[in-house]
Amino acid sequence: GHVTPQRPMTDEEKHQRIMQVLMQKREAFSISILTGMVQGAVTNKDVTNIQCKSLVDLAVNMADALLEKLYPIPKEDKE
Repeated sequence: GHVTPQRPMTDEEKHQRIMQVLMQKREAFSISILTGMVQGAVTNKDVTNIQCKSLVDLAVNMADALLEKLYPIPKEDKE
């Protein structure tokens, strides 16, 4: 059969795809980091639910820092 060639992606579509991939990585990293921290926290019998909930923000912040290190965004030169 005949295969229609796929049209090239526009710059906007490329940008949207990159953002989608990065958001998926952010979510996966956050969940992985949070899982590790909560598993460590529950071994401490004195930890409270509120203390564990505070780990959520920390996990997302750590995921953001990891993304920045792994996938640095080049700064555009301003002329």
